Amino acid sequence: MGYIDFIKLLFPYIKAHIGKLVLTSLMMILATTLEASIPEITGQIVDALFSSIREEETALLYSLTLFIVIALSSLFALTSISASSWISNRVVMDLRVSMFSKLLKLPKAYFDNNTTGQILSKLTFDVEQISAAASSIWLDLIKSSLTVILLTGYLFYKNYLLSLILLVLLPLVYLAVKVSSSRMRRSSKKVQDSMGRMTHLLDENISGADLIKIYHAQKSENNKFFSLINTIRQQRFKVDITAGLNTALVNILIGLSLACVVYVSSIYLTMSAGDFLAFFTAMGMLVKPAKNLVNINKPLQQAIVAAKSVFGLINEEIEENKGNKLLGTIEGDIEFRDVSFSYNKEKSPLENINLSINRGETIALVGSTGSGKTTLVNLLARFYKPTKGEITINKINIENFELDSFRSNISFVDQHVRLFNDTIKNNIALGQGDSMPNESVINAAEVSNSLEFIDKLDNQFDTEIGEDGVTLSGGQRQRLSIARAIAKDSPLLILDEATSALDSATEKLVQSAINKMRQGRTTIIIAHRLSTIQNADRIIVLKDGQIIEQGSHKELLKLSGEYAKLNEQQFS
Repeated sequence: MGYIDFIKLLFPYIKAHIGKLVLTSLMMILATTLEASIPEITGQIVDALFSSIREEETALLYSLTLFIVIALSSLFALTSISASSWISNRVVMDLRVSMFSKLLKLPKAYFDNNTTGQILSKLTFDVEQISAAASSIWLDLIKSSLTVILLTGYLFYKNYLLSLILLVLLPLVYLAVKVSSSRMRRSSKKVQDSMGRMTHLLDENISGADLIKIYHAQKSENNKFFSLINTIRQQRFKVDITAGLNTALVNILIGLSLACVVYVSSIYLTMSAGDFLAFFTAMGMLVKPAKNLVNINKPLQQAIVAAKSVFGLINEEIEENKGNKLLGTIEGDIEFRDVSFSYNKEKSPLENINLSINRGETIALVGSTGSGKTTLVNLLARFYKPTKGEITINKINIENFELDSFRSNISFVDQHVRLFNDTIKNNIALGQGDSMPNESVINAAEVSNSLEFIDKLDNQFDTEIGEDGVTLSGGQRQRLSIARAIAKDSPLLILDEATSALDSATEKLVQSAINKMRQGRTTIIIAHRLSTIQNADRIIVLKDGQIIEQGSHKELLKLSGEYAKLNEQQFS
């Protein structure tokens, strides 16, 4: 990605603030122009006030002029910096909003292929790198470029022979900047990648702190972390040393030019004290903007690398949603017709699945790990698209339904319960918030057997449950997830190992809640514990991505096939 591509990507986010950006630029131009006049004013003061004739009026005029120029320049610069800061923070906010909104619309495959740390790094570290380009880099570029142009023009106006010394040095400065750009960009990319890995490692270690202690993994995890931050340190050092070498080179070249000016003007040229001071002051004032122009390259290269990551996320393809039919409610059967699916081009986890699920029927999916049970329900929820065949509801391909209206018909209870750092009420009413009546929330809690522990809490439904429900037990968390599904009141219910991690007493409570919830709904249960699905209308047995048996519990036991074998293994 080059400079032009970077500007094109960022422009839509700056366009809305173009008026403020113009004001910011104008204020900085005025501030810089006034500041660039200081050498001439200083020279005039020296020639006027230190001549043989000194007048009080002249001294007062020059003093006021100098003060007014400095004061106005400072006020214009302050206005520019303030407006620039507002623009920068707004651009960062808009970028984060765009990124977060896109995250909510991305397909499940994106999260399969990108770690949590990588995604968090984009939203935190990478976008901050761009913020500098949206404000400080732009102002530095205006201020430093204009200062160099104005002061260089002024130097040629005062004495073109001395000014020619500067022209000899410009190609060397340009060469130094060009060589360093590619080096800094490579190192910045490595820092960015390492930051993503570090964020992921931190996320793993924070969420898995108990496991790390139990398995004495502190040393190995600490070594991983040290290796990552050491890589970040090394790459940042390379970026800083490259920028430092550029600055040192510019300082040496400017120092050489100043020394040459002193020597040439002292030996070969006749100048007044005021002219010499004005010329020398202007050259001295060139040092900082010249260094800034070189140093701008460092944050600019970092911003370009970060932009590739940030806009890569923003430009990701969202979940496919080409359907235009609205699904009011599921009134017919669900059918899988010759459905196959593969996560990649290797072996398919599902092959030629043909399955019909009647409305209001409860079916159970069983099979060994990797048999395709979860993949089957993920296809039904349209988290993935079949590579072959079709799934229909009400005899219509589910791809033809608008995605939101389709998923409004599905409630999902997972073995890995995900709760949010919010109140119990808001977790039950997820996605509906205040629009859900309190009666519905209370009823869902009662049916799910959650009311008995909620009533014992000090704030009851307004209790904050902490990150992922950390203040609740496993059974309480699972019952809350069931309450959430009940409150949604969807005609299709999917239960994925909803009782697998519970003790016997808690399992009975959860199973009781599930039995109540199943009434009047089409229910698909994934279960390893066969005792929990013996009352299912039909049990579907999968092996190696294919349906090999189906029937009731008693029917399958009589077959003495795979299900009977699984049942014997669990109860023997």
